[in-house]
Amino acid sequence: MTLDLISIFNKKLEKKDINWEVSAIISPNKKLYSLGSDSKLIGRIFELLSYSILQEIADENGLILYPSKKQTIYPDFTLMKSKDDKEKIAIDIKSTYRKFLKNGKVSGYVFTLGSFKSYMRNGKKNISFPYAEYKKHYVIGFIYTRNEEASEGQVYDIRDIDELPVPYKDVEVFIQEKYRIAGDKLGSGNTANIGSFKTNRMDYLINGEGPFSVLGLDIYEDYWARYKKYRDQITYTSLEGYFDLKEKDGKNIGELKRIYEYWKKTHK
Repeated sequence: MTLDLISIFNKKLEKKDINWEVSAIISPNKKLYSLGSDSKLIGRIFELLSYSILQEIADENGLILYPSKKQTIYPDFTLMKSKDDKEKIAIDIKSTYRKFLKNGKVSGYVFTLGSFKSYMRNGKKNISFPYAEYKKHYVIGFIYTRNEEASEGQVYDIRDIDELPVPYKDVEVFIQEKYRIAGDKLGSGNTANIGSFKTNRMDYLINGEGPFSVLGLDIYEDYWARYKKYRDQITYTSLEGYFDLKEKDGKNIGELKRIYEYWKKTHK
């Protein structure tokens, strides 16, 4: 399947000029219930708002948009010609909020990009279709600023909609291939999630300038499939450690190391 999803999605965003800010949910009796700044809820809102755009893309290209049946199953959406399609496209919706340093500058963003212990290893665990049937893996990423003062569950009449506090603002959106924004560290705490490379530069995310963008998709898949593979033995926790392990295995990875060192110098 040849589909320039990045270009198509960005053109849709430009044409629609979407307001991503949602203040409340509405009941049949026209009561509004305010939303708080809970990140899981906000992430779900972005997923719902993205659905119609992705469905349009599917319809216009003669494709099926297949949503994940469970929150724990990768990916959020699959674009495909049919269930027998061997060139499916995976799309995950990810979001994170801005954290500010004492000097007022924005700290580096980090997205969690899914587990490395399931489908990355056996190809069929916790994934809608076998990993080998996916040709591309994309992330639609949302970055926003939380309104810490917004509280959830406050009831308003629909006539008072302008009084509702907005739980988040200043939303920025990008779409990129997952391996191109992936880093070599965990996404959060002790969970088995791939983390994006840490950056506060939106252009790096838009252009997909993570370390694996220069090292390649094969290195990304090998790195994360073997990351902390054994419970009683840590294989590596960084690309430097990965390279060391490769050299111990007799692999000539001198060129990869030079490429990575140059990437580090140019992406501080």
